[in-house]
Amino acid sequence: MVDESVRNFQAAKHKACIRLGYDQRRTPLPTNREIESAFASRLRLFRGRSVTESLCCGRRAAAEIMRLFAPFQPRLVGAMLRGNVTADTPIELHLFADNPEDVVDFLRQNQIPWKTFDKRVRFAGKRFTRIPGFRFSADQSMVELLAFNVKQLREAPICPVDGRPMQRANLRAVEDLLLETQSGLS
Repeated sequence: MVDESVRNFQAAKHKACIRLGYDQRRTPLPTNREIESAFASRLRLFRGRSVTESLCCGRRAAAEIMRLFAPFQPRLVGAMLRGNVTADTPIELHLFADNPEDVVDFLRQNQIPWKTFDKRVRFAGKRFTRIPGFRFSADQSMVELLAFNVKQLREAPICPVDGRPMQRANLRAVEDLLLETQSGLS
């Protein structure tokens, strides 16, 4: 996951089984939480300062993008929030709109070229929903926006790492994290 920028836990497990010659159906595999912990340990051990620098740059860019997308109450999620980043970790934001077309209109008005995608997310009670997404580059960062319905602001999707409601950070929290990260560079 570190060296090849694999972001999907299941894909990483599958790839590891193939490389090691194991049958994935018969091999006890680590949990996503165990993988995330090993990922963080490896980053700290082999890329300590560069991780902090990437995190600082990424969170700074995230805050700027969140200011731009303020009408959609953006929330930072994922690796950039948890702190386990590499140089190519995307900035993942949840946006909240009455209609995903509102986000499209905003992207057009701000002349931001994007590509669409959709992501299957899980909510409590094993409910799955496809959420429309928009991907674009901002300076040196890849940005991924998911356009949730406004009503979904109160209900976070389930985190693939720990199976609990996903952590989300508003702009104020991201600015506080950025200050912490910058003090770690001193």
